[in-house]
Amino acid sequence: MSEERFIPVNGNRLRVLIDGDPGRPWLTCLHGAATNVHLWDPQIEAFGSLFHILRIDVRGHGKSSADVQAKTFDDLVADVIAVWDALGIKTSTVMGLSLGGMTGFGLAIHHPDRVERLIAADCRSDAPKFFADSWVNRLQVLKDKGITGLADITLPVWMAEASMLSRPDIIAGARAMITATSEPGYVSVAKALMALDYKKDLGRIRCPTLLLVGAEDG
Repeated sequence: MSEERFIPVNGNRLRVLIDGDPGRPWLTCLHGAATNVHLWDPQIEAFGSLFHILRIDVRGHGKSSADVQAKTFDDLVADVIAVWDALGIKTSTVMGLSLGGMTGFGLAIHHPDRVERLIAADCRSDAPKFFADSWVNRLQVLKDKGITGLADITLPVWMAEASMLSRPDIIAGARAMITATSEPGYVSVAKALMALDYKKDLGRIRCPTLLLVGAEDG
């Protein structure tokens, strides 16, 4: 059973789950936009005997509030540091997917003494025009059709065709995470993604780093 806590951070109330072996090193798992801590449920059993695992709901995702929206990745990085400080975590391995991997870049660049290792999956490090425009388009869908409309256009991007056809459990779970995301929370991370600017600083990362991408990931 996960330990659930709610931590006041930078004007918001962030939900965290803690699992694994308290005698092991920390592993912080950071989810992507329009998902939440439950993205990592399948990994907890695999890693629980190796790590003390922290999962954090990003502002406006899952059970975290978005009373104060993020403007840049500096805000999302500051949230993780504040949670670590509140829990007495001095150092941690960071594993992030998409938005979470990008946040991991920021942590490794600006707080190198706090990040032991970094695993960044399916993420980029800058926001060229085509990428920034894609978020403008998604925000327009959110405005016109709400979070359900956003789920309709997001799932085919996230999922391989075979999964769309044969894994209704996976599709339903992903849709549930998307539709549980608050509109202020989605707008918050979209703003950060449009301002993503870590590429020029990647050479400053000194911790062991693993980058992963799926063969069918766009």
